Amino acid sequence: MATGPSYINLSDSKSDEETWLRGPTIYGMEFFDKHCHFGNEVELTKANLDHLKSQVNDYKPQIPYYVCKMGKTTNNLTRGKMTFNKEYTEEHLKNYLTVPTTIPITSNTNAWVGTRVRINKVATGHAVITTNWPDVVMGAEIKDGDICMFSFYDGTRELGCFVTRLSN
Repeated sequence: MATGPSYINLSDSKSDEETWLRGPTIYGMEFFDKHCHFGNEVELTKANLDHLKSQVNDYKPQIPYYVCKMGKTTNNLTRGKMTFNKEYTEEHLKNYLTVPTTIPITSNTNAWVGTRVRINKVATGHAVITTNWPDVVMGAEIKDGDICMFSFYDGTRELGCFVTRLSN
């Protein structure tokens, strides 16, 4: 993995709060970075950083956390879907997605959400969650611009996922 600056400070004169930028080509050198995959460009506040550090300190996952900024396509309640980038899919999920499957997904952000979602690898190489994804968005109160962390785990017989909203 290439390395870059440990953070890019985005603070400006309008705000006293420092923010750090991570993304597919913006690498960091914090201890949590090797346990996270940033699916898109994410602007992290100190609270977000503290949450990631605490999470990684408490539990170093076998499958790296997928951290991304949620958008309109993800949060569409009628046709919403969650797409994971090709690199993450290829490196961490492909062995679980030889055929479309349903997996348990849970969240304890504001209200406990527990359901099964359909996930499959599509022709473009991305993993995509479709069926029941809008239930997760509503239950976890995920909004456009929220930063979410997906923790995939290898359960006793199947892949599972826990989603945490880092910002609101």
